[in-house]
Amino acid sequence: MSIIKKIKSIILPMRVTGKYMVSKPFTVMYPREKAVVKKQWRGLHGLHSNKCIGCGLCRMACPNDCIDYIYPEGVDPRDRKQMKLRRPAIDWGHCIFCGLCVEACPTGAIHHTQEYKIYATSDSRLDLIRTPYEIATEDDVRKIYDDELSKIRELMQTDLLEVAAGGEWEEVIKKLRERWRDLWYMKLDGKLDEETWDKKAREIEEIVLEIIKQVSLP
Repeated sequence: MSIIKKIKSIILPMRVTGKYMVSKPFTVMYPREKAVVKKQWRGLHGLHSNKCIGCGLCRMACPNDCIDYIYPEGVDPRDRKQMKLRRPAIDWGHCIFCGLCVEACPTGAIHHTQEYKIYATSDSRLDLIRTPYEIATEDDVRKIYDDELSKIRELMQTDLLEVAAGGEWEEVIKKLRERWRDLWYMKLDGKLDEETWDKKAREIEEIVLEIIKQVSLP
């Protein structure tokens, strides 16, 4: 190889890399530096509870079955007139952030925020499932749960727990949830007093919580 060719083999690559030596980096030192996201970023979901009409379109649009609904305490889900009161819970552990739920929402209730940090405070998938009260944008609606069982009780209305568990546990939780639902309906129908309902429901909820804790994060 001639001297000229050797020089070119050094200089030509430097012409490309040299430009980046004087330009700003494309990356950031995350997590020390905060990532810069665009306005159209499909981040974690937020919910305008006062705009939600419980229509169910966000769940129908979801390709990964990440959404199901929670009714307020004391509301009977068998009464179709009460559907407007239900609000979506979402499993971020299974969500692919495609944005179809946001596009389907006719009122703009469910939306993407610019928040991108998904984390669990334990090794349980429960932290990745968020109730409508956890993603609510209104201060008077937003809720922080004192304990995991309080959150489990609300999520027992949905099929998100069994889907999150998956595998052999999916059918187990499904059957436990059916038992829980029967008790719930008995309470709503006045066939079960509050104390008995709370005791029997809590027994099931504790079992479900233990199962969810066994399903570790990937």
